[in-house]
Amino acid sequence: MYNAEKLRELILHIAQKSLSDPRCGAVKLNKLLYYADFTAYRNLGKSITGAEYQHLPEGPAPRGGLPAQDRLKQDGAIEMKYEPSIVGEPLHRIIPKRKPYPIFSKQERELVNRIIKEFWALTGSELSEKSHKEFGWRLTKLGETIHYRTSWLSSSPLTEEQIRAGQEVAARYGSGR
Repeated sequence: MYNAEKLRELILHIAQKSLSDPRCGAVKLNKLLYYADFTAYRNLGKSITGAEYQHLPEGPAPRGGLPAQDRLKQDGAIEMKYEPSIVGEPLHRIIPKRKPYPIFSKQERELVNRIIKEFWALTGSELSEKSHKEFGWRLTKLGETIHYRTSWLSSSPLTEEQIRAGQEVAARYGSGR
């Protein structure tokens, strides 16, 4: 279920934690939102914000992202700036003017902070390329919704343990005879 306040506060949280990241502009922020929500769905059983993500050329982005940023600007919670980038195009950065409200569970906060740390060294373009390999993005076309259930899909090879478990299930239930 979509929670606009949680999306706004998650934008603010990521912007706050990424203030010293010289690579974190709007593109990277959108991917961090995507990975936070989809990882939470897979690991915690529900997304953090419930936002609907769409397939865009630079990768997934929440449909409510721009309205959320507009509301944060109107409320004086953020400022938008273009800053020189260490690589290529200038960054469209979100500068927080207040701390995020403490509306996230401990698990949600830890998960988001882990995502930020995991992708710290990547530029927006590099994280965008990574998101293009995700099944949710690959299975959709421009403007289409990326469903949370795609977070369960993986191209990683099965482990020996997973193969054995599959074989046990197949042996137990047979071939449908």
